[in-house]
Amino acid sequence: MIGPRDSRRLRGLQQALRERGLAAAEELHYEDLLDGGLGDGLDGGALATPQRAAERIAARPGALVKIESPGEAPALHAALIERGWRALGASGAPPRPLQHGELAYQHYWYAGFRELLDALPARAGYLNPPDDIAGMSDKLACQLRLRAQGIAIPPLLGELHGYEHLRALLREHGAGQVFVKARYGSSGAGVLAYRADRSGREAAYGSAELVEDGGVARVFNSLRPRRYDDGAQIARLVDAIAAQGAYVERWIPKPRAPDGEGGHYDIRAVALDGFLRHRVARVGRGPLTNLHLGNRRGALAQWLDDSAMHALEIATQQAAMAFPRSRMIGFDLILRDGRSWVLEANAFGDLLLDLPWRGLSTYQDQALLRPVPAPNAPQAPHAPEPAHA
Repeated sequence: MIGPRDSRRLRGLQQALRERGLAAAEELHYEDLLDGGLGDGLDGGALATPQRAAERIAARPGALVKIESPGEAPALHAALIERGWRALGASGAPPRPLQHGELAYQHYWYAGFRELLDALPARAGYLNPPDDIAGMSDKLACQLRLRAQGIAIPPLLGELHGYEHLRALLREHGAGQVFVKARYGSSGAGVLAYRADRSGREAAYGSAELVEDGGVARVFNSLRPRRYDDGAQIARLVDAIAAQGAYVERWIPKPRAPDGEGGHYDIRAVALDGFLRHRVARVGRGPLTNLHLGNRRGALAQWLDDSAMHALEIATQQAAMAFPRSRMIGFDLILRDGRSWVLEANAFGDLLLDLPWRGLSTYQDQALLRPVPAPNAPQAPHAPEPAHA
């Protein structure tokens, strides 16, 4: 497993392996794969490099290699930003240190993460290969790929360069409500639901918090979504998000939760070897339904009849075929009136605690997987059933 040191994601899969009576997976930490390392290295302090990771992987040709999210590790995040800044030419002042929860330099972060992924061996028995992970971490490129494969997604208005550009895109497409999305974000970071009417009134809602600091607009991720009605504030917020890469898509209304408790929902669906496994309704009273924002889970199995559940299975299976070499993908979807739209594909979309599917957690499901040697990696369509040992 490749991931941040002390990651709860790594711990989760290690625990699942122990529960199966299997040996612990060898861990390689991002901190050690960065040039120069960020701390104590592997094997008593010796620093690793991507080349050394290649040697480790090559020494175990039958191993299943899982690359985990680099998230929840502030020092690693800063190092990737620094690496990306240099990879993009190191023009201008170096990135300043970020405050806790601050959302900035995401384009540098992606460039740094992409460069690190590119340095890993292209062919190994990956759960998800590095180039697919890079492809899904660029949300706009991912949506374009899904669309090119014939997968229904919310109509794209295009890449966003700032607030005035947003207004121009709305006029060009005749749109009144859209989502502004950070191109390299995750977990709802930098996502704004935006509305404007013909009288000029506008509103934005999201987890991004605008903080004015000495005349500089800073954006912070907040667990308490906020609503903005002031046009000047919205402009500064949109400009700050667009400066680090963003795009705009039409706002597809989500279906109402049928349990009488209020709210609307979308679906997180986890595909394993191309087939739908874990699934959950994410219910929110606002436009954002990410569960970590205080939203609730819905009993999807009780809300969808057999026909709708079959439609979800087909939609997930077809979306997974856009990344045929990736064995685990989390999709966010809207399923409504017999149609489906894929909102996002997430290479790290398996962090779903206490959500068993047929008695297995996402990590327990993966602990049963049989490695697929790189030369025989699955191609679309996938194997008829998850390749469990």
